[in-house]
Amino acid sequence: MRRIFLSAFFILTLYGCAGKLSYKKDYDYNAIRNIAVAKFESSQEYESAGGAARDTVSKYLIENGFSVVDANVFDRLIEQGSPRSARMYAEIGGLAGADAIIDGSVYRYLPEKEERIYYTSGDGKIKYDTAFYNAKVAVTARLIDVKTGEVVWAGSDYYESFDIQTTMAGAVYTVMRPLKKLLTGSK
Repeated sequence: MRRIFLSAFFILTLYGCAGKLSYKKDYDYNAIRNIAVAKFESSQEYESAGGAARDTVSKYLIENGFSVVDANVFDRLIEQGSPRSARMYAEIGGLAGADAIIDGSVYRYLPEKEERIYYTSGDGKIKYDTAFYNAKVAVTARLIDVKTGEVVWAGSDYYESFDIQTTMAGAVYTVMRPLKKLLTGSK
């Protein structure tokens, strides 16, 4: 029984939950090759989470053969623009040479913490204990066409794992995988 519980725990922890996505069906995703990635919004308490999400999205895109606009170039153009909006992103993305922009938010970010489970013998004494480390991240992302300013794809996911870096990567990669399929035309 304990093995079944631990197996289920590890599977759920490693694979997170199924994400949600919406996309424009009549859009030409194959035309997108150069992508700018904006810093993701995040709470002030974990302000670095937005930058971490951006870096992880950029890494994922590069690993999968896409050109990513330099974040510093994009940020300098953003600083000169008006408040954050899809239209403003479209204008700046075009100036930066991007076909599309990805932005989003990290709406849940809980770094790893240790949790212990104590196993006792029949007389109530602790036989042994096990430590679990659990981190949680929830991410939303959206793809904005630079020509129209239209949001053509949006996805979200929640992920749990043992440490925050693995958890961030899991959440971002799970969100980005369906977009990659659209962008490459793969099934």
